[in-house]
Amino acid sequence: MTISTAPVPEPVAADGPPRHARRPNRPGRAREWWLGAALVLPALALAVMFKLVPLVRGVITSFESSSGFGGSSFAGADNYTRMLDDPMVRTSFRNALLVVATLPVWVVLPLVLAVLIHQRSPGWKFFRAVYFIPYTIAPIVVGIMFRQILAPDGPLNAMLRTVGLEPLAIEWLNGRHSALFSLVAVALWSFFGLGVMTYLAGLATIPDEIVEAAYLDGAGFWRRLLSVVVPMLRPTVAYWSVLCASGVLIWLFPLIYALTQGGPGDATMLPEYLVFLTTFQFLDRGYGSAIGIALFVFVAVLSIFSVRHMFTEGTRKPR
Repeated sequence: MTISTAPVPEPVAADGPPRHARRPNRPGRAREWWLGAALVLPALALAVMFKLVPLVRGVITSFESSSGFGGSSFAGADNYTRMLDDPMVRTSFRNALLVVATLPVWVVLPLVLAVLIHQRSPGWKFFRAVYFIPYTIAPIVVGIMFRQILAPDGPLNAMLRTVGLEPLAIEWLNGRHSALFSLVAVALWSFFGLGVMTYLAGLATIPDEIVEAAYLDGAGFWRRLLSVVVPMLRPTVAYWSVLCASGVLIWLFPLIYALTQGGPGDATMLPEYLVFLTTFQFLDRGYGSAIGIALFVFVAVLSIFSVRHMFTEGTRKPR
């Protein structure tokens, strides 16, 4: 019996060089790097020019003593210790805390209106067309407009007297307790359109079948809002919450300037307006810069807290 053995085939050489011998396309990567740098550098230059440089200059100025248009001298931490004994500074930051306490309204009200528009409630076409208009009006114009509306003999009080609500026809901008409330209400009217647009963009990502299934199961509006919409919109709600938390204290200057100018007394005095008065009216640049840096730290701490808690909650997956 003859045993035949088949010839062993010779290994076929792989096409091209081995993997370890391949070299990266260095010219291509260099072009990508330069393209990325060209796209990033303009934004980085603008951020450094209009954010970092003024911040550093403000910190330096806060350690100086200056009066009028003359020169300045080094004052150390005198401006900061002076703030601790200044009742106007304490009042302005107390008012700022009261404004921050209204943040739930800033977050919830645009969400409710966005859901009503999205589910095509009666009148949704009208609100879809006009909800963003207040945000497109310059804040200084909004302030001038509402200064007339909220005047003691303005249209709002005239309407309240006409319908028999005479006790509610108060001096909205001249009352010690009503001025700050009126200022926040005007600011909310002016900026809520941006929140509605943000929420509508988030609602567009929710499949209609999910909301319809909740409706068919008998869930009412508030149940659908709390159990379906909010869990699926957590990232959007977190984003708008962080934006409001960091911006509510730096959005109100034009409205304060047009409506109350910090009055009556110090009822609507906020740190941003106090910085303006101290720096440009009393010409105390060092002290004004110190108040501005204190406001920057206050907003930074509030923003960090919001990012850590709200955004973490927003990115958590619903159960």
